[in-house]
Amino acid sequence: MKNDIYDYLLFKLDTEFADYEFDIISIPPYEFIENELALEPYEYFGEINAILELKVKHILLYFNADVLMRVEFLFKGDLIEFLKLKLEELNEIELPEYMMLILRKDKKFTVLMYQNKILQKQN
Repeated sequence: MKNDIYDYLLFKLDTEFADYEFDIISIPPYEFIENELALEPYEYFGEINAILELKVKHILLYFNADVLMRVEFLFKGDLIEFLKLKLEELNEIELPEYMMLILRKDKKFTVLMYQNKILQKQN
């Protein structure tokens, strides 16, 4: 049985840009600031077809100083309930303390995002 969240989500936060550089392309805005950190977005074009048993439409990776800080999986349609169920099935897996996971619905996509908590807004 897999017991590491990255066995399911595949992209490990805090990995180096060099691990993906031949499978990604820079997308606009080429850099933006979030919580005082500069993030550079890229779209992943490698050979990943499915995450949590669902076909992924887009995979976006965000780097700060060549370190992976955020990952977004975009699934076409409204799949929030299915993804919630899939994540609940992973109940024996604990998220790393530095990770924050978010599930949301945009106009065309369901987005599963995880990021380093350093990007979380401090109040």
